[in-house]
Amino acid sequence: MKLLYILPEYLPDSGGGIITFYGQLLPALVQAGHEVRVMVANHQNLDQPEREIEGVQVVYLSSKFIDAARSGCGRFKNLPTFWAFLPLAWGAYQQVKGGEGFDIVEATDWLMLYMPWVVSSRKAKVVVSLHGSNGQVDWYSNPHERNFDSDLVRVVEVATLGLADAIHANSRSNARFWEAKINKPIQVIPPVLELPDQASVGGKSPRGLVVGRLQNWKGAEVLCQALEEISDIEIDWVGSDTAWNSSSSASEYLQKNYPNTFGSKLIWNGALNYAESIKKIHKAAFVVVPSIWDVFNMTAAEAMSLKSVVICSQAAGAEMLINDGLNGFLVDPAKPSQLADCIRKVSRLSLQQKEEMGRNARDSIFNSLSKSEILKKLQNSYKKILVTDPKSLDEWLLNCIRLEFVEKENSNSNGAFPRIVKKIERFIRHGL
Repeated sequence: MKLLYILPEYLPDSGGGIITFYGQLLPALVQAGHEVRVMVANHQNLDQPEREIEGVQVVYLSSKFIDAARSGCGRFKNLPTFWAFLPLAWGAYQQVKGGEGFDIVEATDWLMLYMPWVVSSRKAKVVVSLHGSNGQVDWYSNPHERNFDSDLVRVVEVATLGLADAIHANSRSNARFWEAKINKPIQVIPPVLELPDQASVGGKSPRGLVVGRLQNWKGAEVLCQALEEISDIEIDWVGSDTAWNSSSSASEYLQKNYPNTFGSKLIWNGALNYAESIKKIHKAAFVVVPSIWDVFNMTAAEAMSLKSVVICSQAAGAEMLINDGLNGFLVDPAKPSQLADCIRKVSRLSLQQKEEMGRNARDSIFNSLSKSEILKKLQNSYKKILVTDPKSLDEWLLNCIRLEFVEKENSNSNGAFPRIVKKIERFIRHGL
């Protein structure tokens, strides 16, 4: 198959879960005999030279395409999220000629990169991969701050996601979240995680550990509330600071509201690189994933692969990996006292109990996230998509998020984008 991926990030850059998800998966598809191309679309990596990484062809969004798309997105200027990201999505769509020559195009919900593909005429089958939509992230990041732009994003996401030929989620919980909203089945394709070496990197720390950005939906406040009930256990938090609300950062908010916990029982370390974070996981007495929402949470899986004892929130997608009490522990993030009790329980486990749980955790990762298993699921899904009936064009939704000038011109020009760019430039200069 010829496969095209529209992503906000990819190797060799370092970044979030999307790089982690695709960085191992796409080279495996190349090894399986598929032709794989990635279009990287973000504001920071425009006009980069094309490169090949482990057989994957990587191209970057060109500024001329995003500039032309921005000219056609003028009606979204008063909607900040649409204005920021729709030009990226439409620019990528135009640069790769709507997926011409590919069997399947897969785009992420994050940065709304999928939107042009699901409302436009199909030149390939379209898959949306769910990694945390803009609407979801806003909803869980700022629960007390609502605005019309964000609400409209969520409405449009619900309206458009179901137009894809197929939708993939990397966790059961996120699949259930969207199935309830769009009334369409979603295939769960978990991330690939190769088992790391088990070489010792030093003695165990007496402290627990959280790895993730310091923010609301990662459960920072829940953990502070839990630690208020504990007097003799400390936990390190590794990750960058974020905005908690419009007036303060997460570290400022937590310091102000939990002065007896944040900085003493919960010790924020700031961001570390990936290698240093893995060392911290290896040394930690246990790992906590206290998220009030998380699409997956690779830290939980990585910690399990390193035989760490993991306390995982039931609201994190990685909860599907854990059999409570056998290979880790599950807690309700809405109940900080339950988390406090579990932390105490884990701190009292014997070395033998921890080692047994760690072995079970590693075995679970091997059985659930092996490259061969995930590759089989993905290829089977793609094969089914290829034989499904093509989707018809949805004029109502196309009209909602269309790119002015470009979409109209495409219907009569076989996608002759250079002529469209000249037309837009002529319009701007002369008003013609």
